[in-house]
Amino acid sequence: MAAGLKYELDPRPYYPEFCRFETVYRLAGGFNLVTDNLEQGAKIPPLAPLSIDFATRKATVVKNVRVVEDAAVSSTTIKIAKGSLAYAGMIVGTGSAGATVSSIDKSNPDYDVITLSAAFGAATTKGKILFEASAAGGTTVKNKANFLNYAWTKVEPGATVDGVGRAFEVKESKLIAPIADKDKDTLKGVYIFIS
Repeated sequence: MAAGLKYELDPRPYYPEFCRFETVYRLAGGFNLVTDNLEQGAKIPPLAPLSIDFATRKATVVKNVRVVEDAAVSSTTIKIAKGSLAYAGMIVGTGSAGATVSSIDKSNPDYDVITLSAAFGAATTKGKILFEASAAGGTTVKNKANFLNYAWTKVEPGATVDGVGRAFEVKESKLIAPIADKDKDTLKGVYIFIS
């Protein structure tokens, strides 16, 4: 058998530009990633919302999900975009309604389906962003974003993330990890969002 080289190429998928990169300001030093309720080996995408505590130097990923198909008030299942960081036991909310996720079906290649422990209590429309709530009523955000993630980060023991201190023309429609309206309350002025 002739000698030769064997290349095992795993081409990276193409990702569009998420913002005007020349406007990005990266915070000094890293932050320890809180891996609670994150699947080991999962990847945190660039510009994912983070809740950073400067006193402890810890960063918690804000887990939002994007609805991909309308669902009725009485629905106990909601179709969400692939790649979310949703987990069983998570409470999803809108600010006026919420429910606990009892399971997630990831078998469809186009979307995931979250099954709720009870009817959601509000109609959800395609494109709506649901946030992780602190209680079943779905009115209060569990972790409010104050910064965005700088680069792809693999979830593993000892993982660290870098925060983005400023970015302009953040293209919301292209983001992998969605940003809820409640997160924007703390991100105003530092980040400029466009659709």
